[in-house]
Amino acid sequence: SMLRRAGIEVTAGVLEAECRAANEGFITRVTRRRPFALLKLAMTLDGRIAAGSGDSKWISSDESRALVHGWRRECDAIVVGAGTIAADNPRLTCRSENPRDPVRVIIDPKLRTDPHAMVYVEKSDAPAIVVTTRANLLRARRRYAGERVETIAAPQRGREIDLAALMAQFGERGWCRVMFEGGARTAASALSAGVIDRVALFVAPLIAGAGISAVQGLATELISDSIRLGALSVTRIGSDLLIQGEPLARRKVR
Repeated sequence: SMLRRAGIEVTAGVLEAECRAANEGFITRVTRRRPFALLKLAMTLDGRIAAGSGDSKWISSDESRALVHGWRRECDAIVVGAGTIAADNPRLTCRSENPRDPVRVIIDPKLRTDPHAMVYVEKSDAPAIVVTTRANLLRARRRYAGERVETIAAPQRGREIDLAALMAQFGERGWCRVMFEGGARTAASALSAGVIDRVALFVAPLIAGAGISAVQGLATELISDSIRLGALSVTRIGSDLLIQGEPLARRKVR
């Protein structure tokens, strides 16, 4: 470098990992043309996100939920499937110190969600975006006609929304960081599409014995077909364990 040629001692790579982590959203958007994506799941020890009746309140601890609200504040958007809205009717707003609501994105190809759901009517500075198929776009605009509700169309991949194409649309909006918050089939779709950069699993000290699995629809027949996580870390959050990892490229494990 010019400094080295001038005889000045230069130390490179100082705090490189910390800088990369702080800028991972921007780096992902520039290099992959999409936002950095975090998949967050709260589950029991036996991998359930809801009990047999569908009840999911509250699996994770108060401390875990407070941490997630902090993550929401740092995100451009939260992404959920229509099933999560139907089952839980969440607000998806940020309830923490210095709150800043992310855009709430609802994947709803069949227009299943109630136009009067909290995510659409809750007062927020951030809009809600309904993502549906091209065939349903006009009907969606009539059905979700709220002042703070936007409807967009995305390409399909089979019967589902093509999440890789949708994430590219988010990159064009300038978004750097999004968080997928459920449910089980949306998690599977996002993992299958290869758009998840980090998985955060809040594991509560509970055994449900029945209920909804955290991820449904990957269609893995063999253990070797599973999605493997690398760069694992485990942290205690309240009474929960927070396990984080990065999905590795899917390949056969011999």
